Amino acid sequence: MKKLLVFLFTLMSWQQAMAYRITEDFDKGFYWSSFPVNFIVMDTDANRMQMITNIAKNAVQEWESAITSGLWNISSQQASPTSNRNIIRWSTKFGKETGLSESTTLAVAIRYQKGPYIARAEIIINGNHPMNSFEEQLNTVLVHELGHILGLDHSDNGQAVMAATLQVPYRGLHWDDQMGMDYTVNETKRRQVIGYVSPLASSGDSTEESPLSCGTVDMSGGSSGGPGGGMNPIISIGLGLLLALAALKSPFKSKAA
Repeated sequence: MKKLLVFLFTLMSWQQAMAYRITEDFDKGFYWSSFPVNFIVMDTDANRMQMITNIAKNAVQEWESAITSGLWNISSQQASPTSNRNIIRWSTKFGKETGLSESTTLAVAIRYQKGPYIARAEIIINGNHPMNSFEEQLNTVLVHELGHILGLDHSDNGQAVMAATLQVPYRGLHWDDQMGMDYTVNETKRRQVIGYVSPLASSGDSTEESPLSCGTVDMSGGSSGGPGGGMNPIISIGLGLLLALAALKSPFKSKAA
């Protein structure tokens, strides 16, 4: 019985270790040609621009403190978001621009590819969702979206910041997030060194839009688990059955009344 329990806990740990996922375009071989990835926060509202810039820098610091420095650089520019550079922006027309639900989707990351590289990216924040008006929640959203930018998709671990639903309260990067980011960063650097070219890369100078990276949704949406989640229900049921069997075979008997 003890061996079975050890095996089950090992299986559960292995399942959790494999919870992070990578985005479709990264999986197909597209990557950033160099680090850091430079982002500009653009907004016509100077106060909001400064707020988003500060939060984005905090989100970068959180990732870089756990992985390595020099992954992103954040600056700001008070202008309309018409630049071809990597931008973070607030949108009051989020649904119309992205085709996603304004009532559940908090933000989305879009990546564009050129040749074998991710040419540029955009993080669009849903300005009509009330949760984005709170700096603490917006910080979690930007931590999540920056993960998408470097190639992390949604994690199957419900306690990870890269889970599909927003973590409230957010307690910091989960080890699953760190494992996933460590993999994407190291793999990106490997591709940069060898000059890797994806067999799916288009020739010429054309820039094509890759599929939308799924954005953060609030606690009411998604099916990948919310705060406190993360255990496979089949494993959970199996664990319960084994513990019950162990109890039945226990040498300790209750005394008769």
